[in-house]
Amino acid sequence: MGEFGAVSVVSGHIRGLTNTMPLHVEILYNEYDFVGAFAVAALLCFLAIVTLALKTLLEMVQPQSRPARH
Repeated sequence: MGEFGAVSVVSGHIRGLTNTMPLHVEILYNEYDFVGAFAVAALLCFLAIVTLALKTLLEMVQPQSRPARH
């Protein structure tokens, strides 16, 4: 997962060597494999939702720390 522009610049976007899911979506889309691009994009969305759900669950389980009063 990641932001597309920064990933493209930092990874160098060397085809077949440096590949991330957002870059893979672009490759599939540019090759007119719209079903494949949509499938990978849907997987990215699913991973984002799972990550947010786990974060929310962990925040609910852990006790909140409160700052000391003077």
